[in-house]
Amino acid sequence: MGAGTIALLWALASEPAGAGVQLASSDAAGPVDADRAGVRGAEEMAVSGDYSAAPGVEVPLAIEARLAELAAAFRRATGKPLVITDGTRRPEVQAELMLRNLERGDDVVRNYANKSAARAVADAYAQARAGGRTAALAALTTVIRAQVAAGDYVSKHLREGAVDVRCTGLDKRERATLKRLAKARGIAVVDESRTSTPHYHLNFVR
Repeated sequence: MGAGTIALLWALASEPAGAGVQLASSDAAGPVDADRAGVRGAEEMAVSGDYSAAPGVEVPLAIEARLAELAAAFRRATGKPLVITDGTRRPEVQAELMLRNLERGDDVVRNYANKSAARAVADAYAQARAGGRTAALAALTTVIRAQVAAGDYVSKHLREGAVDVRCTGLDKRERATLKRLAKARGIAVVDESRTSTPHYHLNFVR
């Protein structure tokens, strides 16, 4: 199984069944370039004392120090490390995840904070779906790539400013502690703990 396949599986696994605010559901076919500038790959980030990253997950270097500090504070408070299930996404990954959501009937405009970007993706799907899944995926990828090039992000995962943290295995007190510690550090928390893949989406950028 290649790195791209592993990354795809983990990205899909970390997405909520009903979608998540600025987290959309998207994933890409194709290898993940974990060595590109500004991002540290999964092999380097496999274990880091206070937190670990799932195989194929990329943690952006721009937020790594803040994530490490949050994880250290959480471990001091609870004795537990954080598990990062999603990080930086490529447009292809975002397109695949959003296509999956659209195919199952999710309202991506409602589910995403960036309504205009999400609407553009939904419109592209509506226009291309008659041509089959391959055509639809290509159309969504084109739209999302153009948005990123223009500095318009349907998900902060594309901006290298967000990670997802697994919350299964954390009790009520520990979950509250994570939220409190994150918010105290200016990290916005989107609670996706009641979905089929319970996690917290942490936004490090606004």
